[in-house]
Amino acid sequence: MLIKKNRVWAIAALLGGVIGFSSCLKQSDPTPQRMNYTGAIINGAWLPSSLDIFNNGTKMNTSAAYKTAASAPFLDLPGVHTFSFRNLNGTGLDSVTQQFDSLRYYTIITYNDGTQKFVAQRLTEDFSSLSNAKVNFRFLNLSPNAGPVDLYINAKKVLENQPFQINAAWNSADPFNNSVEYYVTLPGSTTPLVKGTSRVTAGSTQVQFQPGYAYTIYLAGAKDSTGDNKLQLYYLSHTSNY
Repeated sequence: MLIKKNRVWAIAALLGGVIGFSSCLKQSDPTPQRMNYTGAIINGAWLPSSLDIFNNGTKMNTSAAYKTAASAPFLDLPGVHTFSFRNLNGTGLDSVTQQFDSLRYYTIITYNDGTQKFVAQRLTEDFSSLSNAKVNFRFLNLSPNAGPVDLYINAKKVLENQPFQINAAWNSADPFNNSVEYYVTLPGSTTPLVKGTSRVTAGSTQVQFQPGYAYTIYLAGAKDSTGDNKLQLYYLSHTSNY
């Protein structure tokens, strides 16, 4: 698995609902630094449509609210961390308190359950068995009411009848020669329900999925909404900066 830490975790900026994650911890002395752990946050919740995120009391999204379907990678020092998710008025929604190890990768997923309750859950990632020669991806359907969907990449159905789920098995695809489109349809249909967008060029539906990297493709938002929490298809690269 290609782990390009020198490129990936130096940034934590979003393209599309652009926000920056601030550095949560600073060191002012020359003591050798401990190795950071690598993490990511995917906001699959549609209620509320915007929120703030705090890491051990320090606000992470310093430039703008964190909206539905937003995602970003980040680096931090290992240890016990509490990630708190709050309404813009400061009201707590949910939190995750766990030990974070520098030898592991983590993803925090937020979503609304069947009662519309906001939930945050940590996943411990294992990329050791993924392919260096193929495009590695998984698909998470985090929409509360889209129903099962089929996923297409490069006009080819790669997964079908995917229900609501906050974790899924990894899949692999042969390398693509050029930029591709990715989209979801209702089961059995070939008409896109929603097209995915790029992290590199805002608004573009053309993306480059590279062999040897790990991508989470996810559907978030409500299909009957037209606001910030509308139905959206997006991706996060866990092992590159795009």
